[in-house]
Amino acid sequence: MSAIASGKKAQAAEHCNPREISEDLSQFHLNYLAHLFLAGPSDASRVGNLLGDFVKGTPESLQDQFPPEVIAGIMMHRRLDRFTDDHEAFLKARQLLAPERRRFAGIVIDIFFDHFLTVHWDKFADHPLPEFLEEIYSTLLRRPEWLSPQLARIVPRMKDENWLHSYGTIEGLSLTFHRIARRSPRITPIRESPDDLVAHYHSFDRAFHDFFPATRHYASLLRSNDR
Repeated sequence: MSAIASGKKAQAAEHCNPREISEDLSQFHLNYLAHLFLAGPSDASRVGNLLGDFVKGTPESLQDQFPPEVIAGIMMHRRLDRFTDDHEAFLKARQLLAPERRRFAGIVIDIFFDHFLTVHWDKFADHPLPEFLEEIYSTLLRRPEWLSPQLARIVPRMKDENWLHSYGTIEGLSLTFHRIARRSPRITPIRESPDDLVAHYHSFDRAFHDFFPATRHYASLLRSNDR
């Protein structure tokens, strides 16, 4: 392969949409915490915002599977993902990743931002994180009819291993990225993602603080429009 062809191939790989990687990564906890925090307080909104990583289809195609408020949560999740991908803070954070991980930025930075949400939880939430997580686990367990088969399979592990709290430490992040990397040889570079976080910790922290208040405002607008 010529140097020009190799360069074009590398450039294309770097700029591919990480949320369109063919392997299904939704069995691993990605930025579930942020989506659950930004959802409305109802069971349906929370379940729907979590389901956004587990179901595909148009609102019309989902009507036979879920009630309207759950579908609204799924659509909210998708809009938040698009908002994130276009946000200046996300794009700047992407450049802090090692080149071999930039094509997975949608996954890696989602998880990094959940880390900072956990670390700075008291700045944004009215209730302690353990209390919030207990509410979430209770919601998921009492609404099995709204869970997709894949989500239903992982909820017990999510609760028993307390996935939603694990982002708060570098050790928890390392375990998360190792699990994801085992999914496919194509995504092996993800395994060393915590190295990027440690190397640029304060810059990622600033990016999160630039990003999250705007995201909360956008989520509030989405919830208002769904009323």
